[in-house]
Amino acid sequence: MGTDPLSQSRWPLLGEWMGRTMSSTPDRVCPEERFQRLVVNESKRSRRSGHPCRIVLLYCTNLQGLVIPLAGELTGKAFSLLARSCRDTDYIGWYRQGDIVGVLLTTLQRESIADGCKTLKARLSDRLRDALGNTTKHFLQIHLLAPDDLATFMVSNCASVSPVPLNQVL
Repeated sequence: MGTDPLSQSRWPLLGEWMGRTMSSTPDRVCPEERFQRLVVNESKRSRRSGHPCRIVLLYCTNLQGLVIPLAGELTGKAFSLLARSCRDTDYIGWYRQGDIVGVLLTTLQRESIADGCKTLKARLSDRLRDALGNTTKHFLQIHLLAPDDLATFMVSNCASVSPVPLNQVL
């Protein structure tokens, strides 16, 4: 629960829903703790309803394959682009504060999940590459994961996925 008045009122679910509807705008990016909580809650809801969810993780690595912090203008551009590219029902936040951006894709249709995720990944990689500019100093990483895969996702192993410079096709 949040610290806003609606969350602490007699209707905490209303407060949670109100916070949810405003979470996908560039000025309302979920902090790490809230985003992690949303992932857990959505994963449970997903199992109960049969409508899967997925998590997109975005981050940059340096030439050695180590995760580098997303800074200033780069972060602003990424969040703005994500807010325009995602649905109103999706959440944008920090999976790891300052380093890894997460997008929680909610209520997906089981029949179209593979095609939808593939299309979203291609769209995000094209738009992010264009927005962030060409560089060979860092590499954009985009991972689409099921909630259960997050437990095995280790940032230190991300370099094993071949990094692609921002000026190359993902």
